[in-house]
Amino acid sequence: MATQKISTDQDEIIGLPSPEEVLMDEDALLKGILEASEFKTDAESQKLIQIKRKGKLLFQFHVRPLEEDELQNCRKQATKFMSNPQNRHLKMEVDVDYVKLRSLKIYTATVEKDRVKTWDNQTLKDKLNVITGADVIDKVLMAGEKDEICDVIDDISGYNTSLEVAAKN
Repeated sequence: MATQKISTDQDEIIGLPSPEEVLMDEDALLKGILEASEFKTDAESQKLIQIKRKGKLLFQFHVRPLEEDELQNCRKQATKFMSNPQNRHLKMEVDVDYVKLRSLKIYTATVEKDRVKTWDNQTLKDKLNVITGADVIDKVLMAGEKDEICDVIDDISGYNTSLEVAAKN
C-alpha cells in the first residue's frame, strides 16, 4: 500500500492511504457487502438433506439459510395470542406451538424447486389428507429428523458460528 505524505507546519504525517487506495478499498467493501447479501440464493450456502430409514434413501431436498424476518414470520404463525387484560389494544403471547414452528421453519428454508416437488405436491397432500406443506412435513418427518434439519438450518443461517473480530489498539 503506497502512503501519502502530508506536510504540516510542525511535522510530516506518513501512513495515510492515497485517495485512489481509499476508492479501491471502498469498491472491495461494497463488493463484499453485496456478495454477503446473496446468501439466500447462493448454492454454496444450501445443504442437501437426505431422509434415510433402515439404510434406504427415501427422498432428499435442499435447505437454504433463513433471514431473520422469515424466522419471525414462522414464529408468529406458530404462536397463539390473546388480548392483554390491562390494555385490549395490545396482544400477548399465550403459547408457541414448537411442533408447528419447526415444520414452518423447514418449509420456509426448503429451496423453491424442491418445495414444489415435495411439500407443495398436491397429489401427496391429497394422499396424506392435509392442506399445507407444513402439514406434509408433520406427517412425513419424524421428530428427531425435524430436530436435525432445524439444526442444519440454524447452522447455515449463522446461528452457530462465531464472527472474527479484528481490533487495533
